[in-house]
Amino acid sequence: MRKEKQRPGGAAAPQSTEDARVRADTRDLLEKLRADIGKLSKAFSRIGSYLVADPDSFMHAPLRTIAAGAGVSEPSIVRYCKHYGCKGVPEFRIELAKALARELPEFRLNLIAPSVSDREQVNVNKKRSIARYAAGLIERERSIIIDSGSTLRTFATQLGETRGLSILTADLEIVNLLRQYKQHEVIVPAGTVRYDTMTIGGRFLERFLSELHFDTFFLGADAIDLRMGLSTFNEEEAQKNATMIRASDRVVVLADSSKFGTPSLHRICDIRNVHMIITDTDVDATLVQQIEELGVAVHCVEPSTGSRSIARRKARR
Repeated sequence: MRKEKQRPGGAAAPQSTEDARVRADTRDLLEKLRADIGKLSKAFSRIGSYLVADPDSFMHAPLRTIAAGAGVSEPSIVRYCKHYGCKGVPEFRIELAKALARELPEFRLNLIAPSVSDREQVNVNKKRSIARYAAGLIERERSIIIDSGSTLRTFATQLGETRGLSILTADLEIVNLLRQYKQHEVIVPAGTVRYDTMTIGGRFLERFLSELHFDTFFLGADAIDLRMGLSTFNEEEAQKNATMIRASDRVVVLADSSKFGTPSLHRICDIRNVHMIITDTDVDATLVQQIEELGVAVHCVEPSTGSRSIARRKARR
């Protein structure tokens, strides 16, 4: 791994984009939810009471179950989520998970992790442009590891035009997606299947990877923070990612701008263990500069064009 440099002392400046404002509004989401009970409409107060009493259920139960438990209609739940600056229930539940992560002890983080289906519905265009751009950077690699998650699954669909690679992944959905690309050799590690996420984990996987070596690890993260580094809701996932980093020469992170500035999760690694971060243009320019001062290349991709933003790079000079 690269030699560590002095960490910057100050925190990142607030973001100024629309997505950043939404996250700023939901930073103290739990406090707002609790304070609003009884102050908003009867339906909203019922939803808030249900959520505060059983956040695990609100995070993972089907909408009809939440509606029945709260005694409201399903559209009322959607309107409730939009009231707090989110585009819908999936985005609200992801923001709620981040808020809960700041209050709950570490052993409970696995229980409130956003579901795969919620993640797949959020920031779709950004994830697609990030994935397409990352696939275009593959040149000298002969062997890669692909992490699990919605952005990495999108990345796997972009490898049809890439020359043949040896690809290791613990994400069974990615294995299925890669079936159509016959030029690639797909390696599935030994381990225990987690059916909730359709991934493989456990101690067997760590021993399996200790005997292998790859050119590049394409990694996802639930949170990127200057002090905390890269982190995720699931402790086992964090350990698996750390093992994959040790088995790779280079680490490339694929993460949309919503993943920045959310600490208090299970730590994967220091940010200086990363060689490149590919994100979208809504990420805070000051934070990008601070990350680049640590020796990490940051490529900001414009969602509408799928190309790297040159204007942002010039603005930071």
